[in-house]
Amino acid sequence: MSKEVAERFDDISQYKPTAVKTLNYLIALLALILIIVIYVPTVIWEEEDQIRNEGRRRMTVLNEVEKYYHQMTGKYHTDPIAVMKIVSAVRDSTMADSNFFGEQKVKLDIGDFTMNVPKNFYMLFDTTFAFSYKRKDTLIDTTYKVTKWNSELFTHDTLYILSSRWKQIKSDSSYRDVLGVETSQRIAENTYYHPYYLTEKFAYSPLVSEQYLITADSGSYKIKDPLKGKYRESRFLVFAFKDTCHGWIEDDQKSWAK
Repeated sequence: MSKEVAERFDDISQYKPTAVKTLNYLIALLALILIIVIYVPTVIWEEEDQIRNEGRRRMTVLNEVEKYYHQMTGKYHTDPIAVMKIVSAVRDSTMADSNFFGEQKVKLDIGDFTMNVPKNFYMLFDTTFAFSYKRKDTLIDTTYKVTKWNSELFTHDTLYILSSRWKQIKSDSSYRDVLGVETSQRIAENTYYHPYYLTEKFAYSPLVSEQYLITADSGSYKIKDPLKGKYRESRFLVFAFKDTCHGWIEDDQKSWAK
């Protein structure tokens, strides 16, 4: 090997396994940091949105309770737990006794309350305080082919009617006969409601676990989130969960809907 070739060979970088491993570890670490920087804030933002939405949902529930209480008493209540107990007791009473409506007295451990109760109030309650969901049902329709006497034309008319109108047509003096019956199936999307009970959790903010503040006078009320200032909670050393007041509802008007 000539001297010139040897010198060029010596100039070529030698393969160093340790350096390559270190570089691979460094790349993997940087990739992990990149994933954390992208993923963790997204998770925290989703948690912030979830808690904010839950807090506003609880205030909305209290708002509906206050409206029902005002409807039955003509005034508002400033204790969220007490007003939920009262309205829930009215619901249970109307569910147990169909005659429980009009001016009634509700006796609870927190006192006696005179209420002007709507008839079958439990139906209003179970629709308002419920999770709605949709379901597809298979319905069977029955169609009758009938004849009716047409006194103006002095002839028989042939009509196709659904089973829901069958009794009405049959009682008509112009009805004559059934010529046939047909059935058919169809898919219909219906809305159903899964009611829930008003528990004490609805009286508390999911963020700071303090009761919602309710102020009221003879003709006005306000439900406000108890958080004052800003909320901050450290996450994973370099990240933070941050939130502010979730807003308020004043006389059925939501601050976050403006």
